Amino acid sequence: MPRHSVTVPPARKGFTLIELLVVIAIIAILIGLLLPAVQKVREAAARAKCSNNLKQIGVGIHAHESTYGYLPPSRGDLFGPGTYAATTYGGWLCKLLPFIEQDNVYRPLYQWSAGYFANHNKVINTFLCPSEPRGLTNIAAGNGAVTCYVGVTGNDTTFAAQYNGPSNGIFEVSDNGNPRKVTFTGITDGTSNTLMVGERPPTGDLYWGWWAVSDYDCLLSVNQQYAYDSGCTFPGRFRAEPLGNSAPCNGGANHFWSFHQGGGNWLMGDGSVRFLAYSSQTVLPAGSRNVGEILPND
Repeated sequence: MPRHSVTVPPARKGFTLIELLVVIAIIAILIGLLLPAVQKVREAAARAKCSNNLKQIGVGIHAHESTYGYLPPSRGDLFGPGTYAATTYGGWLCKLLPFIEQDNVYRPLYQWSAGYFANHNKVINTFLCPSEPRGLTNIAAGNGAVTCYVGVTGNDTTFAAQYNGPSNGIFEVSDNGNPRKVTFTGITDGTSNTLMVGERPPTGDLYWGWWAVSDYDCLLSVNQQYAYDSGCTFPGRFRAEPLGNSAPCNGGANHFWSFHQGGGNWLMGDGSVRFLAYSSQTVLPAGSRNVGEILPND
């Protein structure tokens, strides 16, 4: 019986080292192309969330004005109702709490002093920009929780006006114990043309920027004339801070800036939110509420 010949299949050829390296290089290139796009999508989402935070703050401010007939007083009065002393416990963000669904924090906060110190370290997510790389949710013992958003006191050119008052912004700094009750009808420059709240990350050491303390913690001028740290540039004006929280002046504490690329979000008096570039010429004149500056087109 004839024997059948057996056909042996050729051996399977594997990848050569060069081919493998080429594939790895192509994958690396694709990852390199995709990562910036992913980062841009993430930052766009973070910027949108930051804008939404400011809108919620704006709704709360308008609700306060509708309820009481005036905006939340800029300074705190926790040492005694109606005192409104400079750089003290309390402030406009505290008064805002019931209007952003944080009444459970607000009520005990005003049970001075045990209630205050038991609640001033509560993290309020609406006050935190998601682009902030530190997270800001782990509060050190003895510290207060922080805010990335501070009220605009105006564009005054002197220390006296910014500290003793009266300043010319929506969150007017008034003489101690005699706060002016600012209303939206009193914003004669137009609510859509006037800055109300802007971004300023908490300081590098997290000592300034507590939401439950007033003045340098939750208030700032767009033309800031004073600071509590060294290495500051005056006046403090809206500009980029390339070194972030490691920058001089305790992380750029004396001027508005953000972790967004190219600019920052601003809440206007009418409740709208605008993203303004650092090159914008609008910020300085828009800091006042009743001086009558004409805003540039930028």
